[in-house]
Amino acid sequence: MKKTLFFAVSLFFAALGQAQNADEIVAKHLKATGAANWSKINAVKMEATISAEAAAGMSIAWTMIAERDKAARVDVSVMGMNQVVVVNGDKGWSTNPFAGQNDPEPMTTDQVEAMKDMKDIDGTLVGYKEKGYTLEYVGTEDVEGTEAIKIKVNKGKRIEYVFFDPANYYEIKNIAVEEVDGQTVENSTLYSNFKTQDGIVMPFTMQQEGGPMGGATVSLTTITLNPKLDAKVFDTPAK
Repeated sequence: MKKTLFFAVSLFFAALGQAQNADEIVAKHLKATGAANWSKINAVKMEATISAEAAAGMSIAWTMIAERDKAARVDVSVMGMNQVVVVNGDKGWSTNPFAGQNDPEPMTTDQVEAMKDMKDIDGTLVGYKEKGYTLEYVGTEDVEGTEAIKIKVNKGKRIEYVFFDPANYYEIKNIAVEEVDGQTVENSTLYSNFKTQDGIVMPFTMQQEGGPMGGATVSLTTITLNPKLDAKVFDTPAK
């Protein structure tokens, strides 16, 4: 009985220590990246170019606009065609001329749920407790030659593994795992080329590993904080 009680107590304190470590690690990350400044931001616009293994030599333009906790839109343009994905409140719509879908079609509930993070312009870790997320320290793992600190973020139906560079506590990799329309989807992204804008440190290069286009690199050219937005860009256009 005493051994069982001691083991249970040991597990409790081990779990408590891990939670404290995870919280402390994320606190260092938030401080290092100026995350407190996100409270001043209500909208964001990002413009980038994409190079992808599945579209070698093609010039792909990418734009994302998002309004805090309300709506987000992504446009991908290539070869004179424009693909659009929009999440607006609890609904979403998309077009995909590359697959012959020129008219806007509603997204499924799972698809909207999977993309709702686009409306969370702060990102997963800013205010994670208020969002109902929990953290777990996993250990360390090699990321491109860096022995990165690994944290697991439980977000209900979505799990994220966040990797931090121990030298500066920047997030250098993220793996997101979730179920969409009955299938488990995993997205892995590497972050680099960090720059400071309006007191916030952000990665200007994002490399997606795998995915429908194979490896792809998003190179941000412009980030505009608090741009003027026309709410009509999120509305479903008439067919």
